[in-house]
Amino acid sequence: MNGPEGLIQSPEDITAPGALRIDRLSAFLRRFPLRVTALREAAALDGPPAQFALAGDAAAPLALFDAVDVRPALPTPDTTLLLAGIAFGGAGNPLLAALDRTILLPAGHDPRLAAILGALVAEWQDPHCGAAGMIERLVEAAVIRLLRSAVAGGADGPGLLAGPSHPRLHRTLAALHEAPERPWRVEDMADIAGMSRSAFMAAFRAALGTSPAAWLTAWRLAEARRHLDAGHTVKEAARLVGFGSAEALAHAHRRRMGQAAPPLSRRPG
Repeated sequence: MNGPEGLIQSPEDITAPGALRIDRLSAFLRRFPLRVTALREAAALDGPPAQFALAGDAAAPLALFDAVDVRPALPTPDTTLLLAGIAFGGAGNPLLAALDRTILLPAGHDPRLAAILGALVAEWQDPHCGAAGMIERLVEAAVIRLLRSAVAGGADGPGLLAGPSHPRLHRTLAALHEAPERPWRVEDMADIAGMSRSAFMAAFRAALGTSPAAWLTAWRLAEARRHLDAGHTVKEAARLVGFGSAEALAHAHRRRMGQAAPPLSRRPG
């Protein structure tokens, strides 16, 4: 079946004939738009932090992404082809907070990545009209490919990256992330994972390091912050993410951040 990743059959995800892969990444991309904020020559290694780099031989380049700064991970700075600053929601994006290591993939990792990086090198080295926009889109495509690799690879310990790579829990996580406003029960979450309630609770804590309820609350708070930044009132944000009232949202915020946490409000500008 042709189409986006959310509609591609995947052997490890199929539990019944015709089952479709659960998209583990798009909820983050929709809520935290990924965009290139700056492109610069590799010679400018002493500039501001860069989150993406293209390095190595132009015929077989290497793509690197780091949520903070990719430059310390560059194999040899003098073979770096380009650097790019990437905006992806900052500290408010839980996926970025979970990426505690640099993601590194060679062009030979798969044909799709090779095609993206080959086009990126060509546009960078021989730019024509519209090259800046083309390069930005290709960098974004490369970063998404790197993020796919990180999500598929999971993590060594409990956390966000371990959940989406779990053969059953990733279905529940995708559903929670797509619709946090739903009145979720643990039984609903377990049903989506195809597990009993007790097995689901144990597997969730082992993989994510917390309970399903605590995970959902944290995601709702991140979503509420995004809505507040978009201009919604606290009452509106609470309704959009599944808190029963502005007071319930404020209470959850204080419980997570501590009683000394500043009150939730729209940020200026």
